[in-house]
Amino acid sequence: MGRNIISGQRVGDWVANELGIGYLASRSQAIGLEKDGEIIAGIVYENWTGRSIVCHMAFPNPITARFLSAIFDYAFNVCKVEKVIGFTPAANVKAQKLVEKMGFSTEGRIKDVYPDGDMILNTMAKENCRYLGKRYEQKNNTTSRHA
Repeated sequence: MGRNIISGQRVGDWVANELGIGYLASRSQAIGLEKDGEIIAGIVYENWTGRSIVCHMAFPNPITARFLSAIFDYAFNVCKVEKVIGFTPAANVKAQKLVEKMGFSTEGRIKDVYPDGDMILNTMAKENCRYLGKRYEQKNNTTSRHA
């Protein structure tokens, strides 16, 4: 079968379960990566302000450049935000390294948010997103599909 980009409540429920968070489908958009009918990665976007949007990412499996292009295309081109905001538990070093590798910057730290410690506030500005533009245009054709 292969890998497909999907969206909807099934993805949001999966991400919420992976991260141990609540999920309100009526206030969120979820985009996932599916392999052979099983969700292997997902992102939930919520709290759109017009200039920014908050994301919750669950990427326990390898992801594709096409998926990265799709999720940032949705945030920056469909939602037309200037900044994507994400939160990472400081104790989850693997997740922090992943978001840094993706191009997020650390903007702050909030003490004692999680049972095991602090929360790192990570952001990515549109101008710093390397998953948009000509290199990824052929890999991604999602702007019209994820409205």
